[in-house]
Amino acid sequence: MEKVTYIEEYVVPQLFTTAFEAYEFEHRGRERSKGYAKLETFGLLWGYSIPAKGDLPARIVATMSTVETSATRHEDWVQPNFDSIIAKKQFFERYWQNIELVGTFHSHPYENLDDVKRNRGWQGSPEDQEFWPYFHQLVAPEQALMTHLVITIAKMSKRGWAMPDRLKGSDHNKGYVLSADERKFWLRAYATNQTPDGEYEFSDDMGLQVPALHDFMKWSSR
Repeated sequence: MEKVTYIEEYVVPQLFTTAFEAYEFEHRGRERSKGYAKLETFGLLWGYSIPAKGDLPARIVATMSTVETSATRHEDWVQPNFDSIIAKKQFFERYWQNIELVGTFHSHPYENLDDVKRNRGWQGSPEDQEFWPYFHQLVAPEQALMTHLVITIAKMSKRGWAMPDRLKGSDHNKGYVLSADERKFWLRAYATNQTPDGEYEFSDDMGLQVPALHDFMKWSSR
């Protein structure tokens, strides 16, 4: 694996709770306006990056996350407010110079498990793959590498809890799957990087390591 994203413990709960809040609860523009659920949501990952050294791959470490509450959310897409993102980035650069904008996350809401399986909904869409390099170039062109997470959520027909596990097949090292009550989650990582000629490109060679989920996996196997 050429690149690896590490998600620190305190980031994990916000990723999942942000996804299921947008999925399960109605969102209204005004008190009496129509509410909408099963929406996508969008957020930013902050931390630091480490370039490849010797046999060690390039790494991104996400130490915190923020949610883009100004993003326009829909059942099939989410549009972040770039003015908001750039303002946050400038704010961090001014007061927390040890933290960089290292990536994004957004959710994929699905009605049920069959829809997820049929659409391979845990994976980034073609639109995602076009958007991520654009985002990288527009917002953080100084970064050689960024990570992008897809958090997929669907409702299960029966309540149940399942400890985290790795994705199957070729996605094994790139994400996780877990069940929580009536919800099932998938977490999958991607990358964008700056090429030698100054372009920004999508790549699907980003591994994902979430130590907090591995702790659960070890505990459940005892």
